[in-house]
Amino acid sequence: MKRIFKKTVWLMLLFLSHMTFAQDKMFNISVAGGVEILKYTPEIGEPKPGGSVMLECQYQQFLTNNFGYGAGVDISYLTANYFISETIETPITDETDAGIPYTLRTIFDDFNEKQRSFLVDVPVGLYARIPSKYVHFIFGAGVKVGLPIVAKYDYSRGTVETRAYFGDDIDAELSKMPHHGLYKQGTNAGDIDINRLQLSLYADIMWRLIFNDASPIHLGAYISYGLNDMVANHDAAMGIHKNSILNSTLTDKIVPICIGLKLGLAIPLEKGAKRSIFDGFR
Repeated sequence: MKRIFKKTVWLMLLFLSHMTFAQDKMFNISVAGGVEILKYTPEIGEPKPGGSVMLECQYQQFLTNNFGYGAGVDISYLTANYFISETIETPITDETDAGIPYTLRTIFDDFNEKQRSFLVDVPVGLYARIPSKYVHFIFGAGVKVGLPIVAKYDYSRGTVETRAYFGDDIDAELSKMPHHGLYKQGTNAGDIDINRLQLSLYADIMWRLIFNDASPIHLGAYISYGLNDMVANHDAAMGIHKNSILNSTLTDKIVPICIGLKLGLAIPLEKGAKRSIFDGFR
């Protein structure tokens, strides 16, 4: 993934170094919405998609009639879910308070954890367009650098309970002893220990519908695919320490994927060396 990221950046720099003539400059403002999927394979349970909302501001410069680049900033609010209704049994063979080995049972009853994150992305990409009199078809791809601002989780449904089972001749189960880590919990919330730098590849397409000579409306779709692990660690034991499933030992690398639609407005800043911005898009 890192090699793909480096090659993409080098291709973008090479492209920009060979283009000096500004054909069109414009500023895009878009609102977008779609689905966020966290791609990972937990030992048990099931990840479920959530929603995404984005506000995007982008500067585009077409260095020829058909090719250019874009850079901007977008603010995103993302949600995802994790559902489980199973029991985990963990043998405890180390020295314990009870003095004998036992089995720690973590019981998830119709349990759902909701994850929420708020982040700022800086996308930079290359774009191509096929212009016509009333519609411009534009497509592009590039890289995003994401800076998470907030990442939270909460138990939105169900319960999680820990019990200690002593087998063999004892055949007993202990519960409701919080000072020994045995408790039943219906609600919990906290911070997700997230990576402070998120890298992703993105692609988007837009149709600019030109109704007048000043500001066309654009419709589009987008997709982004994370390159690095979304979270900083996977060392928390679910049901013992109060942590998100994303930071638990039940998960591996977590890759965020976003797919959605967008609607916005493009404001022309400059139309080539010999045209005024008041000439619009024609």
